[in-house]
Amino acid sequence: MINPDHDSARLAKLFEVDKRLVIENFLQGDVADRIHNACLDSVPFSIQYVLDGKYQSKSQQDMTKMDAQEKQVINRKILTDASQGIGFLYGAYLNSRVSEDPDKTHSEGLRFLHDVFRYIGSEDVLGLIREITGKSDITGAEPQYTRFTPGHFLTRHRDVVKGRGRRLAFVLGLTKGWHPDWGGLLQFYEENGMPRDAWMPRFNVLSIFDVSHIHAVTYVAPFARTPRLSLTGWFVAKA
Repeated sequence: MINPDHDSARLAKLFEVDKRLVIENFLQGDVADRIHNACLDSVPFSIQYVLDGKYQSKSQQDMTKMDAQEKQVINRKILTDASQGIGFLYGAYLNSRVSEDPDKTHSEGLRFLHDVFRYIGSEDVLGLIREITGKSDITGAEPQYTRFTPGHFLTRHRDVVKGRGRRLAFVLGLTKGWHPDWGGLLQFYEENGMPRDAWMPRFNVLSIFDVSHIHAVTYVAPFARTPRLSLTGWFVAKA
């Protein structure tokens, strides 16, 4: 699945500068196209958000069962927290499902996406990532598919979580035809909160960075014409 043309020595030098790296054409083109199409057609994304300090994950079915007033109250709380730099709102198909093999009732596209889950944690990928980053203790990956649509965001944070063994965050862009004015940028920050630089969603581009980097996904504008799709997660070191 990985594009065989990557020059790992050159990429390692680039990563060493700032512990961040963008790898163009990470996967073979036909594979990336297939993942993109399956994300559009086959993924039962759930809605992820923080409510009253607690992580929430709601299926689309659960969301449709809520009445308008309940949705309004939840949305008001989410936005109030966001105004203070807390929380997130986006769609995801979670990495916990890696252990669940889709049965025959699932679509071919969803079964393929589970194969991609497993491939991201395979030695083909992990070996290349260790070689590029010098993080020789990486033993696995925790991936999830994400979808940001108008109104979605991820506030400023680090990906350091005690006991999780996270070494690197990654974003494999699966978005075609994104316009930078639509938002959804992977924004990096200085320690004092000053914006540093931002990476626009693109197709078949792997962004990796040390989990100590402060970052966010900027608010997706109401006029965004397509979903911001990606395969995201962390490369981890676990005993």
